[in-house]
Formats: sequence, C-alpha cells, structure tokens
Amino acid sequence: MKHKKKYENKIIEKSKNTTPIRVLYKKTGQAPETKIIDNVFKLKKAIVKRKLEIIPYEKLYIICNNRKAIPNTKSNIILTFSSIYGDLILVDIDKKQREFKGLSQEDIIWYSQDLIKKIPNTTLPPTKKPIKQQFTKVYERDIERDNSSKSNSSNFEKVLISLLFNIEMTLSTLLGNGDKK
Repeated sequence: MKHKKKYENKIIEKSKNTTPIRVLYKKTGQAPETKIIDNVFKLKKAIVKRKLEIIPYEKLYIICNNRKAIPNTKSNIILTFSSIYGDLILVDIDKKQREFKGLSQEDIIWYSQDLIKKIPNTTLPPTKKPIKQQFTKVYERDIERDNSSKSNSSNFEKVLISLLFNIEMTLSTLLGNGDKK
C-alpha cells in the first residue's frame, strides 16, 4: 500500500513539471528549427491522444505522426530502414528518470545538420555529374601493357613502380586537401 502511494505521488509530481525544454522541430520540406516546449505534460498528453510514435534516432528520439493514421503525408526525412512522414520533433529522454530532457546546443547544431542531410532527394537539386564519374578520374588509371619482347619481370617492375608512384601522389593530394579545411 505504501509503495502504491509513493508511485502515485511520483506520477503527480511529474505531471506538474512545467520546466521548459529545447527541442528540434522539423516541418516537412523545411530546415529544422529550435523550439521551446513550455509544458512537457502537454507534450506527453499530445503523444497519447494523437497516438504519436516515438522512434529512437542515434542517441535521441523522434516524435512523429503514425504513418497509418495520416496516409497522404509527404516524406520528411529518410532514415536507414524507414522514412518519417509529416512534421517531427527531436527530443532527448532521461531513461533513469523516464522524463523528457532538453537538447544541448551541441546536439542542436549536429542534429540540425544531420536532419538536413536526410531530406529526400526530390527536394534537393540533382548533381551535374554522377559521383562515380568524379572519383574514377582521380583514383583509376590505365595500366599500359607492353607487347614488346621485353621480359615479364622488367614489365612488372615498371608497372609496380608506376602504381606506387600514383598511390603516393594520390595520398599527397588527399593529405594536402585535408590541410586546407
């Protein structure tokens, strides 16, 4: 009996929690923006009433509409194994307290950039060249075969030296580009 009363008191205490939290809100087709939720209890109430889904995403959680509940919504972001349709809220959850937590400034910056990368390709302009074509010019090379009567070992040595030289040049180009950033 004592345990039940203590549990009920905890629930009542949590429902009175009006501490504001920072979340990321992303509307379909737009960049994410920081929002302040003044009353966490209202958020919890909306999750239950609207039957919203809570989906783990990296170390945070996405609160979004149930796809089956709203059938004609556009894709907001594309994840590895699923897509999120309609508007979403990104929030942290303290697992020990079983309570929503606000996002840190670092999380807001990182996850904003990450969510932008996950916007479907239909909203992003198409690239001019295929990616494969861009990289093959830099990293592939033709190995010329000498059909003359030279020995195979000297041919192999020339090809090997040429390959090692090209690898060295590619590495120096990559390291040189990395320093400029």
